[in-house]
Amino acid sequence: MMEELQSMYIDDELDLNGKIIFVEKVYGDRRFKDETVELLWQEKQLRTPPPERVPEVVFPSKRHRGQGFRRRVLVLAGGLAAAMLAFLMVWTNEPVPTEGAKIAHRFVVYLPDAGQAAIAGSFNGWRAIPMQKAGPQGYWEISLDLAPGEYRYSFILDDGRRVADPTVWAREKDDFGTENSIVDVRL
Repeated sequence: MMEELQSMYIDDELDLNGKIIFVEKVYGDRRFKDETVELLWQEKQLRTPPPERVPEVVFPSKRHRGQGFRRRVLVLAGGLAAAMLAFLMVWTNEPVPTEGAKIAHRFVVYLPDAGQAAIAGSFNGWRAIPMQKAGPQGYWEISLDLAPGEYRYSFILDDGRRVADPTVWAREKDDFGTENSIVDVRL
């Protein structure tokens, strides 16, 4: 319930009653508030456009390299080594998937003009699964229990047209001239 409330708040899917429940929950549960704020910061970072121009890096010429240059190289090498060590620690401590484990994955799409919406993907042999309307704002949602892995999917509108998930950047063209979204589900 708490994860669903957070997601609906971030996606702006709550009506006034839902917003009241959400605010009461935030004020009553410090951990819930902290987790929600962290998710909102992540959402803000995801919505921040990349810089238009990458700053130019100017390296000093060889004749000006001295003790300071060597020190900077050593600091950079040490930083890279620390980053690699941190990466290996995180990567090797990743939980081992349990045989047959499934993860609830929520799909949400904004289709205000759709009378019906469905999802189809490689997770179920591309059979259409009807989605539920999530409030009056035009969002459609479904939560599916999926095994860890990479899946292709698309949304199906009431006129039969297939559309990729506009919130997912990973896509690939299919054999029918449309695009499918790609999601990586992990434990």
